[in-house]
Amino acid sequence: MKTICLYSLLALLPLVPVAADEVKRLPGGAEVSGVDIRKQRDSVVIRMNLNLNGMEVGRNRSIVVTPLFYAEGEEEWLPAIEVMGRTRYLYYQRNEESLYADSPYTIIKKDKNATQQVGYQVSVPYRKWMDRASLVVAEDTCQCGEVSKGNSILLAQADLVFTPRLAYISPQAETRKARALSGEAYLDFPVNKTVIYPEYRRNTAELAKIRATIDTIRTDKDFSITRISLKGYASPEGRYAANVRLSEGRTDALKDYLMGEYGFEASLFRTNAGAENWEGLRKYVAQSGLADKEAILAIIDSEEEPDAKEQRIRREHAASYHILLQDCYPALRRTDYTVDYVIRGFNVEEAKEVIKTRPQNLSLQEMFAVAQTYQPGSEEFNHVFDVAVRLYPADPIANLNAANALLERKEAAQALKFLDKAGDTPQADNARGVAMILLERYDEAERYLRRAAQAGVSEASENLKYIR
Repeated sequence: MKTICLYSLLALLPLVPVAADEVKRLPGGAEVSGVDIRKQRDSVVIRMNLNLNGMEVGRNRSIVVTPLFYAEGEEEWLPAIEVMGRTRYLYYQRNEESLYADSPYTIIKKDKNATQQVGYQVSVPYRKWMDRASLVVAEDTCQCGEVSKGNSILLAQADLVFTPRLAYISPQAETRKARALSGEAYLDFPVNKTVIYPEYRRNTAELAKIRATIDTIRTDKDFSITRISLKGYASPEGRYAANVRLSEGRTDALKDYLMGEYGFEASLFRTNAGAENWEGLRKYVAQSGLADKEAILAIIDSEEEPDAKEQRIRREHAASYHILLQDCYPALRRTDYTVDYVIRGFNVEEAKEVIKTRPQNLSLQEMFAVAQTYQPGSEEFNHVFDVAVRLYPADPIANLNAANALLERKEAAQALKFLDKAGDTPQADNARGVAMILLERYDEAERYLRRAAQAGVSEASENLKYIR
């Protein structure tokens, strides 16, 4: 169980029971102190101390003190305390039905020579209206058991809304923000030629794809290209040795073209000849509807030399080979390209602007730093973590922090989708425990929170107090 207090991510308030230090004196002379209202799973527990020493009760009279828990349009009368004078108490002992209070919490005979106190504690089923309910105590003034809300004294205002304690993780700073853009170009060359003709067949469009990738990086002042990797492939028809030379020459031709277009140094490039593209051929055949595809796949997977494989397919499966020449082989003649680059680092003020227009330029750590400048639960705060998890969808920390941002808004079901990818850290267990509390699955919540608390997550210990 826990006293309900409000927390934020940045400032923690001490645990203080509701109106714990206040003493309220009732018209009949009783004093109420130590008022404590707590939610315990599906119940609300109300405690208070009543000092009866100052009460004056007539010998034949009773004073009925009745706590009332209410909100607009709803109320819950709690068991009363009936304090009797000496003569009336004797009469009550002989006639128990003479009670003024219905189902009283306790019956006390007033003794002015004794110290008389009542440690009051009741539990009632929790209902939503109780979250902000008022606790008052009503007392009859005629000493005849007539109690009404009209003569009540306010003791405390409940705050039973669960405010999660969440453990965010700051992502590790990237010492070097290295990124890459990749693609495939299907350049056409005249037979046995290694010279690029930009206007030849589809080359205009294919070269434009490569330039667009490079231009995307070059035009961003925050980017620096560190390497361009090229790997060329040939289709399997013809002699293997000749195809190796073609793939090498055509890869080098693309490098020369880009050097001429941009003035790049040769040292910026890494080239690799992929020779014949048997991997691409196998993938095409496996997904095809060729009647003899299993036999062709067996040849492709055999230990034979590439030239022998190609000749067998052409000889033993002539019809399918013709289809492959027309529909498959042109796509096997390709060049894979990758442009590696680095992004400069940003301070917090810069990052707050960059996240609005170019969030992909930020690291997770830079985004987290931006989030810390906003109020937890605010629109700006939530937006940062939403952007982070969209840009880094497989990152456990991005998923955890996005889940925490949702839990700040009590969106437990949505948060669980991210928690599935948040890893097994104690902080993730704490978040799962909070989600279970919000879904009122308290046994599951306790298991997660206990594990997180044992691992040293202080937020989990505070959340546990809510359900214990």
